[in-house]
Amino acid sequence: MKIAIVVDTNIILSALLGGKPSVILFDGRFQFATTHFTLNEAKKYLPRLARKIGVAEEKLTRLLDELPIQIYSRNFYRDKLRAARKMMDHIDSKDTEILALAIKMGIFIWSQDKHFDKAGYSKILKTYDFIA
Repeated sequence: MKIAIVVDTNIILSALLGGKPSVILFDGRFQFATTHFTLNEAKKYLPRLARKIGVAEEKLTRLLDELPIQIYSRNFYRDKLRAARKMMDHIDSKDTEILALAIKMGIFIWSQDKHFDKAGYSKILKTYDFIA
């Protein structure tokens, strides 16, 4: 059985840059998940990222589409949005939906943000947790 983990925007962007997450995301021991909101957040950064690394935006879009991440709609975790808003909205409202997904699934969030710690969610993984 694969270990399910929710993935934050910063991990997705790091993977597109060729960082350690690009290898970890393709590790067959894990099943990664995220929200449509998170995926759209990542897409907003693609033009800037493409300019930064000198790659066509279309190439980054293809790479993003190839990442083995299951995308969940808001309907799946709607019942956990209120709890997530209570914990996260005063810290960073952009992280509310991903927190709601993690709460719904009862699994870890993989993120380099400290927002989830501040919100009191205890199931947090950092990239170094996969490497150490």
